[in-house]
Amino acid sequence: MKVNFLLLILLFQLSIYCSYIYSQEKYSPDICEKWNALDEKIKTGKIDNDDAEELLISYEPLVLKYYKNNGGKVYKRSDWVFPLKNFTTIYYREGGNDFRDERYDYFQGSNSKGHPAHDIMILDENKDLLDDSTLKPVDVVSMSGGVVVAVDTTWKVGSVLRGGMYVKIFDVTNMGLFYYSHLSVVSVKPGDILTPGDKIGEVGRTGRKTILKEGKTHLHIQFLISDEGYPMPADFINDLRSAEMKVVNVPK
Repeated sequence: MKVNFLLLILLFQLSIYCSYIYSQEKYSPDICEKWNALDEKIKTGKIDNDDAEELLISYEPLVLKYYKNNGGKVYKRSDWVFPLKNFTTIYYREGGNDFRDERYDYFQGSNSKGHPAHDIMILDENKDLLDDSTLKPVDVVSMSGGVVVAVDTTWKVGSVLRGGMYVKIFDVTNMGLFYYSHLSVVSVKPGDILTPGDKIGEVGRTGRKTILKEGKTHLHIQFLISDEGYPMPADFINDLRSAEMKVVNVPK
């Protein structure tokens, strides 16, 4: 009887411990920190493609659980907002025809080919990172709701990495990954839960080529649909233009 009683106590303590671990998994941003660490390895080519894909597949459902159990809400594509705020004038590179996904592979990291994204330029002729009319920075905001899963706040001039400072947000509702790069300021961290329109940074010129004299102050924005954990680029120019139509610009 005494042995059985001790066994019951041990089982009870084990159940409490397992419940604690499970709750930590649900509510802790640790899974986003793991995604962020994986993102760094992918970016710098320090992980095998197959290994990286397997980890993304395992992280994705945990991020979904984290989002939902921490109050994340459903935001459809119709809820998406324009990714820039407090600007006077913008234009798209090549009039919005700059999306090219030939030979692109997410797991190529910073050496990826093509341009499966859109570049949105702001009015900054003197390249001081300020809107020429307002003399203030232009905010970058999250188009969608979601979870911040990766950031780069450490990029410095001279780095060979292409994206500069950036933010990646997993849109739980639409099962896709938003990538916002060339930022001058990053305002969020892995684990932050966002709603459409939340500020995530400021438009800049960070990145291997963008920082050069001929580089223009702009936002590079990409949307990748999760295909069983494999991020596949999708052209979303129509979503951008629809969201832009709802914007009320600041006075010139």
